[in-house]
Amino acid sequence: MSKKAQIKLNKNHNGKEFFNKFHFVGQVSPVQKKDEGSDNWFDVELFDTTKTRTGKDRRVTQFNLETAPFNRLKVEVAGMEQDFAFLWSSTEKKSHRIAFADRHNKELYPNETYHLIDTDWDKAEKVGNVLQNGIWVDVKGHYEFDTFIAEDGKEIKLVKRIIDSAMPLRNGEVTIKGLKAGDTFRAYDAKEDGVFLGQGKANAEGVATIRVGWLNPEGGKLYICKVEEGNKEGQRSEQAYTEATVENDRITITNNLPTSSVRIDKPSGGYEYVEYVRDFKDDNFFEINSFEMQLGIKSTYQDDETKHTKVNGVFLDYGKDRSTPKDVDLMVYYKEAEEGKTAIATAFGRLNPLDFLVVEGVDNHRAETAKIEVEEKEEDNPFEDVGEKVVSYETVTTGTRKGLEILNYITGTYSKELLTEEEISPQSMVSEDPFASVEVSSDDLPF
Repeated sequence: MSKKAQIKLNKNHNGKEFFNKFHFVGQVSPVQKKDEGSDNWFDVELFDTTKTRTGKDRRVTQFNLETAPFNRLKVEVAGMEQDFAFLWSSTEKKSHRIAFADRHNKELYPNETYHLIDTDWDKAEKVGNVLQNGIWVDVKGHYEFDTFIAEDGKEIKLVKRIIDSAMPLRNGEVTIKGLKAGDTFRAYDAKEDGVFLGQGKANAEGVATIRVGWLNPEGGKLYICKVEEGNKEGQRSEQAYTEATVENDRITITNNLPTSSVRIDKPSGGYEYVEYVRDFKDDNFFEINSFEMQLGIKSTYQDDETKHTKVNGVFLDYGKDRSTPKDVDLMVYYKEAEEGKTAIATAFGRLNPLDFLVVEGVDNHRAETAKIEVEEKEEDNPFEDVGEKVVSYETVTTGTRKGLEILNYITGTYSKELLTEEEISPQSMVSEDPFASVEVSSDDLPF
């Protein structure tokens, strides 16, 4: 069986806990919400600290990420201060609980092998501080699923894209000459503290190349420092840059590189770096938008006309006393298979309840468009039949495609009737409206 089919078991109650992840790269824009008083739409802050009903501070980072033309996905992370945080040692394979207020005090760690597991409170601030409207960002995270009954009695299945990490793409490059091999330099966006922009080490020729970002496309300032022994940083040197290239005797800064290096997983295992074009209109642009998910089957339905298959799946999530089954809907759109092969939509239509498998796919919230020839509007047009004319086209919206779309099944992960009815059945009925005060946008809905 594939390693991807290995299911985590809860240490306390031995329940199955499934795994999922996503990887998106795209351009940042603010989430929009409607003002209840005026019905006008306004931009939500990319990062904000709000108050809960009980008066506690809650940090929220949320934004839309456009992964391809007209495909905008809302991603988010939010958290509050807790009583405790947790450390982890990969050497000792142990966790350690520490008071939340002491989480950054390494003198209180059991030993130097322990590292802080990022809290959502810290992560929301860390991600929010590097964001700007219009920049391009590499986002990795996971899905959270929930179901509730709205006021009109309709069952709503909620899908949230939770950020685990978000890194601005590096759109610039700093070259430093006249160094000793192995000398290491770092770049920041401020004289003190600030956002880390990149790091590079000098080669045998004494040249250090640092890919940096995000740089202001119109120009600005960055700050470079040498990394001394013991990982200590020297004084930062201010360097101005423009929209193009600035060069002096030792340092060259190039802004607005046409591509950024992005790390992606290889199907065969491991990873590779690809050069990603930050321009939707460029012929060399390609979309980075993928998810992987361990999935249980409740039911499937293949439409007789379209042959598309709807998958009513279940995702087993963490629970204190037992694993919590979460409903998740996915689509498999029909595509003609090669001769002698079965269409993947048909294969999914043959799955049975309680089956298990691992799938890969793409996350959709996109308008589907088509180019059509512009028709002549005037009657008795003298140019209607002439040959010396240029045909023009216009882009029109033909519909929308929303939700999680399955593209692939991972071989070696299918298990027939691996699950039980008890595992996929909720302990109690869906709550009548646990989110009565929560505004659910259409982007949160899977279909």
